[in-house]
Amino acid sequence: MKQTFSCGHTGKGKYCHACVAAEKQKAEQRAALEHKRAAKQSHADDPIDLSIVRHLSAVQREARDLLVKVSSGVHPFSLNGKFIKSSAGKLLSVPVGRSYRLLFDAPSLTPLRLVSHEDYNGIAANRVAA
Repeated sequence: MKQTFSCGHTGKGKYCHACVAAEKQKAEQRAALEHKRAAKQSHADDPIDLSIVRHLSAVQREARDLLVKVSSGVHPFSLNGKFIKSSAGKLLSVPVGRSYRLLFDAPSLTPLRLVSHEDYNGIAANRVAA
């Protein structure tokens, strides 16, 4: 037998399914908005600009993970890093996924920037300044 709930909807059961579904959708929207805010805040905390991989969340995660490891004392050589020969030992390159590289200043191990593999080839061939 149908009944009228306190919200004004009518239906069968112990509660209004329409209102519960609307509340669930609002909660999901709030959670998505909070997740978006948290992601935006994490972008602001990055030591280098990762905007070139904004659309690739896995590459962003891996780059952030590598930056945290290096800042905590892990040497880039243990992360498959290599010297860029054309830089006379001033730059280190650490692969991030298959198509990106993190560049570090070799003496101080400070991160310089994240580059695509195409840009990295130009830097390694000494055609483009890091």
